[in-house]
Amino acid sequence: MDREKIIWSVGGGKGGIGKSVATANIGCALAMAGKEVVLVDADLGGANLHTYFGIKFPEKGLEDFIKGRTDSLIDTSLPTSVKGLRLITGGGEFLGIANPQYARKQRLIKSIKALPADYILVDLGAGTSYNVLDFFAVSSEGIIVLVPEPASIQNTYLFLKSFVYRRLMRTFSTNKPVTRLILESTDPRGSNSVKTFSDLCEKIASQDRRAAEQALFEIKRYRPKLLLNMAASKEDERVVEAFKGAANTFLGIDPEFIGTIYSREAIKAAARKMRPFMLDPAAAVSHADVNKVVAALLKRPSPMSGTAALFSEPDANGAAEKPEAGKEAQAGKEEERDFFGFNDNVEHMDTVFHVQTEVVGGAAPQIETVVYHGGRIFFSKRQPYNEVSNAWPGADALREFATRQHRTAIAAIKMNKITLQGIAK
Repeated sequence: MDREKIIWSVGGGKGGIGKSVATANIGCALAMAGKEVVLVDADLGGANLHTYFGIKFPEKGLEDFIKGRTDSLIDTSLPTSVKGLRLITGGGEFLGIANPQYARKQRLIKSIKALPADYILVDLGAGTSYNVLDFFAVSSEGIIVLVPEPASIQNTYLFLKSFVYRRLMRTFSTNKPVTRLILESTDPRGSNSVKTFSDLCEKIASQDRRAAEQALFEIKRYRPKLLLNMAASKEDERVVEAFKGAANTFLGIDPEFIGTIYSREAIKAAARKMRPFMLDPAAAVSHADVNKVVAALLKRPSPMSGTAALFSEPDANGAAEKPEAGKEAQAGKEEERDFFGFNDNVEHMDTVFHVQTEVVGGAAPQIETVVYHGGRIFFSKRQPYNEVSNAWPGADALREFATRQHRTAIAAIKMNKITLQGIAK
């Protein structure tokens, strides 16, 4: 059985927002807590994570693996001054490393997931190229770094938007009509462009209802972490709610805020000394910032990668049956299940609603029921899992509660409490 591990990719779109600093210091905090940690610098065109550990000229790194000089990615790792923390440096001076062939990139991604460690942090480069987005997808719960200044906010939103549509394009890679529709709908200057993810789903539903349901499920189950960096004061945290609101409204995603790392002179001083500020006693106040972020990340361990949902089909009475383990569950038996879900179409008074209930893992697990019609949300309810049970996964209790919440939504439709006009009082 593979070693249980958690992977976080650290991205944000714009350069100079402190992704590498955050990666280095979160890694230090985990290692100082006795964990085995590997940091991977996946900025293939301009790697600099090694400089924060006092390494000017790495003796080995990703280029050795990509160019076939070694078959084992862990063999390219370097020790650091922190016990239990190893570093795999990126490439910056080797022609061709910045744009590896597809097969090499896939081999690298597979090898990152197989690294022997408790925690793996993948530091990404700037921009929204396919390479950056695909490395961000290595983790089922990536960390998005946001800086409270306009250019960073805009670029971070564009990064998340690009990731959403890259994820959809890969999901429907064999469904050419849907991928064509996605491309047309997301062209801002095209005549068929859409403003929101909900509008896109409505367009997909007009051609392929099942594909629209799959798109909704694929995106809504994804909940990235949001880290505010370089904040000057508590007031800067207002941009977090604004960003979350935009992501929810236009992309259908609800990022989870995990904390703030404030801008302090001790952080800059440590960077000038080429060392993580977690190793500098003068930055003790900033240590507390990072420890709060790590505590938020560790509220509930996340599996190494997402697992496919288990859909249920309605019985003769329109109620959801309890799903049984399918091929996906058998194939991923060694992984802890991140979520399960129920999906039913409910017809009432010549209107068909889609009811979806899922149990989503993460730092704050929730039971969520959403009622859709034509790709639009008419009702949603979230129940924090810790209010249901203190155990995880608590399969029987959790499944029974989710089933009850799912059937309650179905009953509400049939009792005219949820209609196309909204929610009845």
